[in-house]
Amino acid sequence: MMRANSSMPVLGIRHEIDPGVQQSGQSPARIGPWLAAAIMLGAAFVICAVFYVWLYVQHVENGYHLSKMCEECELLSTVQRKLTLEWTQFQDPQWLAQIGRDRFGLAPPGPDQKVVMR
Repeated sequence: MMRANSSMPVLGIRHEIDPGVQQSGQSPARIGPWLAAAIMLGAAFVICAVFYVWLYVQHVENGYHLSKMCEECELLSTVQRKLTLEWTQFQDPQWLAQIGRDRFGLAPPGPDQKVVMR
């Protein structure tokens, strides 16, 4: 079985030109859209990568800030406990009498120091 014409398709299969392959007779203008799309995709990737790095840096900085705030909170809680203890001591009349005697040399008033008001 010989073919009559060599340009005829064998078994009815058509040979089509692949659009992705540049043929020798085509102009390089067909590469332009693909190149623009590749550049746009690359720029989008770079922008996303920069945004991801910025988010990571913000995450780390917020972690340090949170750690610092926790330390400050612990310090303030300790100060609050100490001040509450002092406040309760200063409300106790026996404690106040002891401080008055020990620190300031105060004593209960004598009979000549009392003034009766009517």
